[in-house]
Formats: sequence, C-alpha cells, structure tokens
Amino acid sequence: MIIAALVTGLIGWFRPAPVKTDLTVWTFTDLHARMFRGDGATTEPTLVDRYRERTGQSVGITLIGGQAINVRLNSIFDNGTASQTDVPDLVEVEVSSVGRFFRPPTNQIGFLPLNDRLAAGGWDKRILPSRLALWSKQGVIFGVPHDVHPVSLVYRKDLFDQAGVDLASATTWPAFQTACLAFQQYWTANGFPRRRAIELPSNSADFIVVMLLQRHLNLLDTDNTSHLTDDRVARTVAFYARCVAGPHAIGGDASPGANVWIRDLVNGDLCCMFMPDWRAGYLKTGASDLTGKVAMMPLPRFDPDDAPTGTWGGTMIGIPKLAKDPNRSWQLLQYLYLSPHALQSRAHYAGTVPPVIDAWNDPSWHTPDPFFGGQKVGELYTSLARQLPERYVTPFTTLATQALTMVLNRAVIAVQSGQDADLESKIHSWLIEADAEVQKRITFGTFEQ
Repeated sequence: MIIAALVTGLIGWFRPAPVKTDLTVWTFTDLHARMFRGDGATTEPTLVDRYRERTGQSVGITLIGGQAINVRLNSIFDNGTASQTDVPDLVEVEVSSVGRFFRPPTNQIGFLPLNDRLAAGGWDKRILPSRLALWSKQGVIFGVPHDVHPVSLVYRKDLFDQAGVDLASATTWPAFQTACLAFQQYWTANGFPRRRAIELPSNSADFIVVMLLQRHLNLLDTDNTSHLTDDRVARTVAFYARCVAGPHAIGGDASPGANVWIRDLVNGDLCCMFMPDWRAGYLKTGASDLTGKVAMMPLPRFDPDDAPTGTWGGTMIGIPKLAKDPNRSWQLLQYLYLSPHALQSRAHYAGTVPPVIDAWNDPSWHTPDPFFGGQKVGELYTSLARQLPERYVTPFTTLATQALTMVLNRAVIAVQSGQDADLESKIHSWLIEADAEVQKRITFGTFEQ
C-alpha cells in the first residue's frame, strides 16, 4: 500500500498542469469537441486555431459528461457567488437537461438572456424561429441552437419494392399502416413472419411526442399549460397502440444498445425508421452495405394541416451570467456556432442541418446522395426544417412524457388482451388522471414569481 501511494503521488507530481487558456467551453459530446478542436485527421486549422489567429485569444474545449455538466451548472447557478475561474465562458446543454435550468423566473435563470445580442447581429432573422423557441422561456432566449434535427422516415426501398408496396405514396398515417400491413403479409407468405415494417417502441412515448409535434401539440407549453387531455392526444395514442399490438401491429422494438438499430435495418428485421438528421449520419457511417437500398420520405400526417415532420434531440450553447466577460463569450459563441467555418465543420463531422436558414442555400444541401440511391436527402431535410413546428421544454416536460408513457402502456395492454373496445375513451380518462398528477407536481415545483 505504501508503494502504491508513492507511485500515485509521483504520477500526480509529474503530470503536466492543465494548459491555461483565455476562454473555456464545456461540452458533453465528443463529436462537438472534435468539431471545435479537430480530431488530428487533417492538417487544416481547427475552429479554435482559427479563432486564436483572428483574436489572439486561446480557447480550451473541456469534455464533461452530460450529468456532470448538469450538477456543476446547478452548483454555479444556485450558489450565485462562484469564483469566475470555475465558470465556463460557454457551455452546451442537451435538450433533455435544459428544462431543469428553466425552473426559476426568467430574471433568475442562470444563463444570460440573448434576445438583444441576437437582434443586434441580425441572427434573430437568420436563425430558424421554431428552433430558438426551444431554448426560450416566456419569449426570453437563453441559448443559441446548434441544430434543427427534422425527422423523416428512412425505409428499405428494395424490400418494399419487392413486396410491391409503394410506401412513399402513403401520405397519411392510416394509409401508412395499411401499406405496412400489406408489406408484412407479403413477407410472412415468403418465409419472413417476424419481419416488421417499422421501428415503433411499445414502451416509450418518444415517437408519439414526434407525432404530436406534427399536430402542433406540445405536452406542455412554455408556461406549463398542459395539453395531455386534448382529444388529439387520445386519438394519437390509440392509433399508436394499435400499431404496436394486436392484429394490425406493424411496429417492433429495436435491439437494445447504442446504434444497434442499424443492424435491425441492415438485417431487414425492422424495415423503416424514424430518422432525424443526426441518426442519418450514424446510418451512413455504420451501414455502407445499404447503399442504394434505402430511401427517405416525409412523415405521414393525420390531418391536412399537420406538419410533415417533427424534431428529435437538440443542443444549445449558452453564456452563464457569471462568465467573466460576456462580450468575449458572445464573440466566441458566434464563431463556434454561426460562422461559415463553423457551418463547414458541422457539415464535415455531423452532416446535421444548421439552424441558420440562409446556409441551406449551399449547394451541398442540394446534391444527390449515392447512399440513398441518388435522392437529394439534404434538400428534403432543409425543406422539412422550414416546416418544423415549435417545440417547448419546461422543467416538467420529462414528467409529462413519463405520464404519457404510462398511458401508452395501459393502452397496449388493452389492445393485447382484446379489451380495446372504445379505446380512445379509455385513453382519454387515463390522460385526465395523468394530467391531474402532473398538475400537482407543477404546482408543487413552481417558483414563486
């Protein structure tokens, strides 16, 4: 033990001290860290190198786990007197975490309001408004979006063509379900009885949330007004439950594990996937053998005024109020997120649609993609981005989503057991119960204004 202690002490003694930089950025994802500081695979200057050349200011990119960022930010924001040496100049936050920071009244939130800065730079006109709404509370913008993440469907066109099913012509969800049933019937008759038309998790409401966004419904609005008891929610859950259970089921659960869903599509076990742009990047990287075999389409709709897309995932970057020099932070933010070099880096590393609308005019978003059989999927994604419904996240959005998942579970059990007569009415009553519980939690957890 003494020897081990000595060795550990010597390692600590001789370990080089962290390089001190003028500005510090916290990020939770290695992908974004590589966008900023490079990955060593090219001799081209990195974003932080270019920024130092332009301004003389060095930038350190600190990769921290998402939960650790949440804990550290909560400590900084709650303390209010943290040493500025402990506060990052910029920090990225993922959409599933940002709600916790929006609990206080707007004037007590730990991020710097950005409305005036965005307006002064003209960014309020150039950034997609529906994406700014995601990082706002009561009209006050606290973060700049990194992405848009419109959702499409990607399907095994080769297998649907073989079954004689033109999936792209199914422009409504009921028509889509009918087409998928015909697809499954063909493959069952040809020796693949376990082949499912689409990935639809039976115990998660994530895709229902996307469908509701299509219908311009958030479970909770920015002021925590609930829409759980809206009739369209009950109808959507009933439709979804009958897509994952019972005689008209077309969906199946993806295999567990990070990106294992790619193998499900490659193997033809699940033949259609909800595909936000970030997921499409993983697909192209991990399934080169699908080149020319897949196609992309907008989401079907329930009603004519529904959007043909929703959004799934997202990241913002914000300036803590305690940052040592908010003006320098803002200049760095604009360069890392909104400059031409930043947009080029994003396209190279992730291929995700940027939130800057005029960037979509770049020819790279309008070229045929061999992976998708020559389809112009970038053009489709940017077209969907223009139609993206507004999404809101509050401290209680996760709670409302969990409540919706519990209602889905009850609906699936009802369908599986043949007790789904008058299913929409049953779901509506369960949603009323769920909403009452959510309202109690909102009342208990809301700050005094």
